[in-house]
Amino acid sequence: MIVPVHADVTSAIIDKEAFSISDKFTISGTINDEGGVLLAASLKGPKGESLNRNAYASGGAFTFTPINANDLFDREGTYTITVFTEYQQPTNGTVIKVEYDNGIISTLPDFELILKSIGNKQIDETEKLSFTASLTDSQIEGEEYSLDKHPSGATINKDTGVFIWTPTNSQSGGYIFDIIVKSGLLEDRETITVTVTDKPIVTTTPQTQTPSEPQPTEPKELGLASFVDETKDPQSYVDRYNSEASYKKWFDDNFADYDSIYQAVGLEEPLLIPASFVNETKDPQSYVDRYNSEASYKKWFDDNFADYDSIYQAVGLEEPVVKEKKFGICGPGTKLIDGVCTIVDNPSVKPWWQFW
Repeated sequence: MIVPVHADVTSAIIDKEAFSISDKFTISGTINDEGGVLLAASLKGPKGESLNRNAYASGGAFTFTPINANDLFDREGTYTITVFTEYQQPTNGTVIKVEYDNGIISTLPDFELILKSIGNKQIDETEKLSFTASLTDSQIEGEEYSLDKHPSGATINKDTGVFIWTPTNSQSGGYIFDIIVKSGLLEDRETITVTVTDKPIVTTTPQTQTPSEPQPTEPKELGLASFVDETKDPQSYVDRYNSEASYKKWFDDNFADYDSIYQAVGLEEPLLIPASFVNETKDPQSYVDRYNSEASYKKWFDDNFADYDSIYQAVGLEEPVVKEKKFGICGPGTKLIDGVCTIVDNPSVKPWWQFW
């Protein structure tokens, strides 16, 4: 008898790709030594429980005695069977993965299903967008591709992964959807964003004048953003920006030239009242008092919050009305009272000759 110094499992398979919980199954395979070797098969389930089976290899091959499926699979989930020899650590053994679902046990492929990164895309309206989804492992065959939550008109070939979409002239905006690939029970997906911009209308005018030296030009105003449909209420874009996180991220990532969503859709941005520096737990009058008594605080406010009409507006208080005093000159026998020349009584004085 030849006793091997070292022997490893080189392959291990289950005799059925899928079987019922009431069936039996057999594990068999090969080792890299012709001598007699003891083997073990360890099974671990979703909660970490394990069961062991033993076998003996001779002539470089082994077969375990048939195993009742219902002895091992007691709850749905993924199970791992590791086969190793007496000369191997279990961590170095050969692994078989199976899935138990709804009374059926299925052997999982011995590979990882991973999509190659696709990334976000940008396209003009009426222009064709095309790319091919593929796997990181080119040896895998028979996978199927699909889309989830995709825009109208977009398609993907389930066998080749070729994606095609030509947006219409009314489909400007941002579209978030998934590219999916499946192989048996395995699945992978990537979420991408496709931004569709309004296609500019280009007109050409014949040149009739002699070209002159180029003159420096003023920077052009941004105007409305390309995704804005002027037939829609511009407030609807603001409401969507404030309520949909994905739409907000799409706008912030693709239209950073604009100061805000309000500027992009042609609306005046409302003032924040009270202003951002106001602590609503404090008395707003305290900010007014500080503004009127501290020159440095007054300058800081005037420099940084010039959009507000006054400190009163910024803190949410009604500005008091100051009555101006009236001035004027009234004629003899009258006096200015509350801005009106009013007749007053003057004591009569007798001429000097009437005293004699």
